[in-house]
Amino acid sequence: MYIILIGYMGSGKTTVGSLLSFSLVKKFYDLDDIIITWKNQDIHNIFVKNGENYFRKIETDVLQFLRSIKKKIVLSTGGGTPCFSNNIYFLNRLGITFYLHLSPEEIFKRIRYQKYKRPLISSLSDDKLLYFIHKHISNRIKYYNKSIYKLEIVNRFPEEIAFSIHKKLSIIYYNNGIIKPFK
Repeated sequence: MYIILIGYMGSGKTTVGSLLSFSLVKKFYDLDDIIITWKNQDIHNIFVKNGENYFRKIETDVLQFLRSIKKKIVLSTGGGTPCFSNNIYFLNRLGITFYLHLSPEEIFKRIRYQKYKRPLISSLSDDKLLYFIHKHISNRIKYYNKSIYKLEIVNRFPEEIAFSIHKKLSIIYYNNGIIKPFK
């Protein structure tokens, strides 16, 4: 069983995923980190040298590869992963998806000083960044909303979010003995 975290950039998928994997005693994978390892270059360079379409193809290829891993894992995806190549449907078949939802304004607060790390926004001024986030989310929300669960995460610490997911999983799977209850 896969536990998959989706959401816009800056929503905390990697941080929450790492905490959740620790509490569940499951292996944690970050999709971007896998791509970096496979291609031996960072995401920004892949975008610059080969373009977004090439990157999205790699994402889909990595997801197909991950299907072959028969372990129970926690996976954090890139912000655009569910929005291309029918990946959201694939992710929902692969495991249980959780959409970590934040407003565009909250995302702006989180990522405005980390633009250099994110190829889609690295060259945008603050005014253009907020507009970009609004527009981008409005295009992606239909995919994010197809996740199995949606969590409102504004004003919540990563530990609280991981606890909420663990608790939800405990309720769903405790009777089957798949996941131990959170203590």
